[in-house]
Amino acid sequence: MTGKVKLYIGLLVLGLVVIGGGVWFLVKSPPEINIPEGSPVIVLDIDRVMAGEFSCLYIYEDGSIIYIEEKGLRIRSPLHPPKRTWRTGQIPAEELNGLLVFIEDSGFKELDEYYQFPGKPGEGGGFTMGDMSCTVYIDYGDLHKKVTAFGYLTPDHGITYPDMPYPINEIYSKLKNIAGNQTEEIYHETIKD
Repeated sequence: MTGKVKLYIGLLVLGLVVIGGGVWFLVKSPPEINIPEGSPVIVLDIDRVMAGEFSCLYIYEDGSIIYIEEKGLRIRSPLHPPKRTWRTGQIPAEELNGLLVFIEDSGFKELDEYYQFPGKPGEGGGFTMGDMSCTVYIDYGDLHKKVTAFGYLTPDHGITYPDMPYPINEIYSKLKNIAGNQTEEIYHETIKD
């Protein structure tokens, strides 16, 4: 083989790699997520440090929902890398308005900015408390407020938090229901460092 033939074969292989990589990128590229203009009117941040989980729900004034969930953040391994899931959806205007009216009428505006569970006395001494931090942000009309509740226990694996101050516990339940039932998974990815 002459140098010219080797050059042509090399260019052919390089062309196949470039074209193959481009096709792979088109097939595996993440979907475009349409983020509405402006700030969300409702945000729910949930951080579970010991479980290594984080989630954030954004609801916009037009009813658009974006829900991001990250798991496996605490103990990482090649067999169990951390994952991020993107979900989107739409809440009907009447339901969003009803939720905002509930929040405004519930006394949310009068809440303190931070609540911490004092702990439940343990049998052998000390106290037991949860690892979940729940932050609710509301930015709608005259209501611009952020409230965090930390360390509250759940009797049902995170479905309810009955000891959490009212109305945070009710808002949490309503927003988790929206995240779980009014969104669809559109993409999941492995989180890289």
